Amino acid sequence: MSNNSSNPPPAVLTELQAHLQKVDEDPATPLDVKLLERCELYTTTPEFVNGVWRQTQPLFFQLTQLLPKLQQDPSPLNHFIPKLTAPYSFDQVKELDFCIGLELSVKPFHHLILSFLGKAAASGNDAENLASKPDVVRALVRLWLCTDDTGIATRAGNLLLELLKVSRNLPGGLSPKGESTYGRGPMWKRLFEDKDVYSLFFVFCSLRAQSLGEEVAPSKRDKTIAQARIMEWLPRVGALDWDTVTKSHHPDVERKAGLNDREGLLHFATMKMVDHRNDILMHISLINFFTDLIATVKTVATQT
Repeated sequence: MSNNSSNPPPAVLTELQAHLQKVDEDPATPLDVKLLERCELYTTTPEFVNGVWRQTQPLFFQLTQLLPKLQQDPSPLNHFIPKLTAPYSFDQVKELDFCIGLELSVKPFHHLILSFLGKAAASGNDAENLASKPDVVRALVRLWLCTDDTGIATRAGNLLLELLKVSRNLPGGLSPKGESTYGRGPMWKRLFEDKDVYSLFFVFCSLRAQSLGEEVAPSKRDKTIAQARIMEWLPRVGALDWDTVTKSHHPDVERKAGLNDREGLLHFATMKMVDHRNDILMHISLINFFTDLIATVKTVATQT
């Protein structure tokens, strides 16, 4: 594949750059939706896919700098940017300020930011790069457990799982069968061994009042939603590495949630997290959770 990054971008993209400059200079200028549609169509052409996309970094950064200042509906840009950046790797978007776009209050940008972070699930190296950004991982976990948008929560939870899947142990952690194993890769360490990240599972889900810096415990209703998300996610993580979800990672954090020594996140979810006596819906969720766990245990047993 040739690299034509020194060549000027095609006319339609140059036209978009000029238009975005006008919008930036005069916020009253409406976005040209027809122009964005033409540009989106261009991103599907062989010319774009086979090399022109390499010339679009200036346009990309122009878009990302404009979005926070935009004083109109950002939907047309939010729809176009993922098309423009589809060929990009995580390395080409990693310098963005993801935390701002993951804040609960900026709902219009959540899908866009998740599309960028999803690029980190392409390889173990990319996942390691993301794992090296603790503030971003914390913001992603917070969004997953606290957003009131079910679609966003599902996408964030799935992304965390995909990141764990590509974050395999170093060669020294190979199983006796010579296969890569899980539990000690960079993303695993960030989610479960980083105390500030791990604590979020308890702050947002524990029946006991928890605090962590500026993190605010959710209302009872929102807490039950976070609990349901944890219960849906844990069996899938346990299927990858059962030890991680069962063992203690931070005893002081776990004790605050009512756990004893050597009791981990799975024990918390099954025995301490849900008010099953006074909430029939959560009681049903807990039963479904146990059903998923039994299936997971059977799967893990056949793999050992």
